[in-house]
Amino acid sequence: MNFCDAHVHFLRHGSEEETTRGWIPVRDEGLQGMAVIIMGYHLADRRRCLALVPGAYHDRVDHTFFDRFPEPEACLPGDFPGIPLFPYLDSRFMEEGRADLKPFREAGYRGLKVLYIPEEDKENRMAGWKKVFGRSMSASENLTARLVEQASDFGWPVIFHADLRKYAPFVEDLLKAFPGTPFVIPHFGFSRKAVDRVLERMGHVSTDFSSLLPFMKEAPEAYGDFINTYPDRVLFGSDATMGWPELTLEYVAFVKKMIRDEGVLRKVLAENYLRIHGDKKEA
Repeated sequence: MNFCDAHVHFLRHGSEEETTRGWIPVRDEGLQGMAVIIMGYHLADRRRCLALVPGAYHDRVDHTFFDRFPEPEACLPGDFPGIPLFPYLDSRFMEEGRADLKPFREAGYRGLKVLYIPEEDKENRMAGWKKVFGRSMSASENLTARLVEQASDFGWPVIFHADLRKYAPFVEDLLKAFPGTPFVIPHFGFSRKAVDRVLERMGHVSTDFSSLLPFMKEAPEAYGDFINTYPDRVLFGSDATMGWPELTLEYVAFVKKMIRDEGVLRKVLAENYLRIHGDKKEA
């Protein structure tokens, strides 16, 4: 059964040729599309950049990537081995003076990824915007809202990473303000109960289970029940990096066992992704 990965970070550890070659077995297994999250803009200081990258991923990333100041076009992926890519701009490093998505749209980006970390995230070992930028909570909220508004004007989908256990009121108010924009809350919002409340009230919001494989393995029935409750709103996502294609294969093998209903499985593996991203052949 074919599948699409809705959550892959365009970061690698190794050459571009090695990275591309590593995805060929995934393509052969049935991969038909990927949403790739690209750091088309980052800070000039490597240490500050890594402070906003989850600690578990530090050994999955070529740290020298942060030593060059990127141009939006230069960060976009080139030709890939028969896998349509949908490029999202990762906006975690966006500063007040750079909060304009127009150059990225002109370069070819077609979606926005928000990593909402106004405060330190000890669980994922990220310093947060307050420490890195000295940004207040209200300033973080305002900047995020401006970026989402511009993405909505462009007709872009938005991947909105936020811990709903902490930030549900702000997130829910923002999502309500843009009912015509497709939103995907990754990682089930770090709470099935919290994301359930969002999905129940807002039909333009979906979610993905990226980074949750260890938890799904511990409680497959509970996660399977949740997915069966929202078969049209859950996307397959791995949280792999471009240098870690085997994670996507591990995810898809487990999900095919966990979801017994073939109709639900088709929706989760591909149909829900294509509804948001379209069957695009060009990057």
